[in-house]
Amino acid sequence: MKNIPILNANNQLFPANKILIPDAHWWRDYIDSTWLLHPQLSPKLAKLAGSLSLFKDIIEIPQNVKSAENNQSNEWCKKWQNTLNSPEFIHGLQRLIFHYHDLESEVDFNWLKTAKVISANEINVDLILPDKTLVASSIPGVYYFDADQRIFYLISSASRYIMLCYLTEIINIQLGNFSLDHLLPLASIIDAEAENGLEMRID
Repeated sequence: MKNIPILNANNQLFPANKILIPDAHWWRDYIDSTWLLHPQLSPKLAKLAGSLSLFKDIIEIPQNVKSAENNQSNEWCKKWQNTLNSPEFIHGLQRLIFHYHDLESEVDFNWLKTAKVISANEINVDLILPDKTLVASSIPGVYYFDADQRIFYLISSASRYIMLCYLTEIINIQLGNFSLDHLLPLASIIDAEAENGLEMRID
């Protein structure tokens, strides 16, 4: 059943691996409907046929990332960075993963000790498939993770809650196979003070 032709949003048949399941609503308006799964088709069946997830499988290539000068958003990012770098947060994240996935051993998140969180005024990205096929170019993004530099870029907002949601989502994406379906516990430990109450809020 892998890679059989399936219907896209334009009522055209394409190989399943060239059709995207539109599970990232913030990108749908920027992607030609030729790439998207027909709205009346089952995403589960499309996945079995070989379709990729717009949310999980698409690759972002940054074209323009400009750091923000907003002192308030920079202050929030600095606080979250200090939390991510702390052993308390890493231990708390390991506990979340352990309980959610029922693991027998801990996952190594020590790379977070040197991670940075930076507010950005502008984030433009190209979206490509794993085989390097370009899906959309220079579209506005709300976050980006530079894996080489270990930097989380978040689009600046007057709302602290919105920026926290962005950071929670992008960290969850980096968890890969250990990602969480329910993000509130993760957001809670990200937003906790590194030395005050982190253990209590996980329990």
